[in-house]
Amino acid sequence: MDVVLGIDGGGTKTACAVSRLDGTLLGLGYAGASNPLRVAGGFAGAARAVAEAIEAAMADAGLAGECGPKAHVRAVFMALGGISNDDAARRMETAAREVIGAHNVYADNDAVAALAAAVGESYGVIIIAGTGSIALACDRMGRRARSGGWGYRIGDEGSGQWLGRLGLDAVARAHDGRGPATALTARALRHFGIVSPDDLRTVLYRQPIDAHDIAGFSPEVMAAAGEGDGPALAIVRSAACELVATAIAAARQLGLGSDGTVFPVAPAGGVFSAGEIILGPFREELAACAPAASLVLPEFPPVVGAVMLALERAGAEAVAKSVAGVPGAVGAIDGVVRANLRRSWAELVSRLRTTG
Repeated sequence: MDVVLGIDGGGTKTACAVSRLDGTLLGLGYAGASNPLRVAGGFAGAARAVAEAIEAAMADAGLAGECGPKAHVRAVFMALGGISNDDAARRMETAAREVIGAHNVYADNDAVAALAAAVGESYGVIIIAGTGSIALACDRMGRRARSGGWGYRIGDEGSGQWLGRLGLDAVARAHDGRGPATALTARALRHFGIVSPDDLRTVLYRQPIDAHDIAGFSPEVMAAAGEGDGPALAIVRSAACELVATAIAAARQLGLGSDGTVFPVAPAGGVFSAGEIILGPFREELAACAPAASLVLPEFPPVVGAVMLALERAGAEAVAKSVAGVPGAVGAIDGVVRANLRRSWAELVSRLRTTG
């Protein structure tokens, strides 16, 4: 059986989906982080995580036998955080080929798969807010522009790490009397298992901690905002404004919307999974700042977008050809393939829920 593998990886986890060439998803697997800038071992470490996710996905699809895989892998598309240029993509591809036993291996930034999952083609803007944040814009000519993605030291505004850090900042300010009281204080004590905000110094500075640990507090910020906590609401609204600014900056580099033509803007990533508490202010800010932008909520997760791109690389007949033959432009997914992806993704999700 001929299959393709789509991989979506970042600073927290790696997901892999196996698909037949008609877009029927067969299995799903997960592994640890695969952002080569954030994992031990760099590209080699990221490749190991990718290999683990592939192994899990093939097993889930029933395609990994005692004597090896029971399928011919036509293409592997890795959409990973930390792949910011062609050199990084080539290094990631080389590292992956050494451990996964496939030759047609492609790497690109995770934003590319998220855009494909949301729009069905590489056109418009995707704004990703997970552990970090980045926006990618693509036009009809296959050109790309990005904004954000500078990492937690000097950027990642609106990301989970950014939300978590500002939430803890609000706790510290409230404790000192430099800011208003906030429900985030009680949430921080419970989240970190401490008895006083003073203990945050020990938690944050006297033991190993990274951006992911700080991002882990962001759901508490969202929850407090949902309950009407003033400082938490202010942080979430600020995050929405930062994410809109990042998305628009990428769009403007390509002139999207400059002539009034509507273009899609799709939000993706764990931050947006909080729902209307972040989508509401994001929608309002987007309408005010970019009237030509149309908010599109992704139908699929990024890992399915990676499958779409793997299908395109495999030359599957059901995937439309590149727009006007322009290099780098990816055509829209054929209706039959999209229907198969929709049906089989729902079946996979249902099976995962049933099995726990």
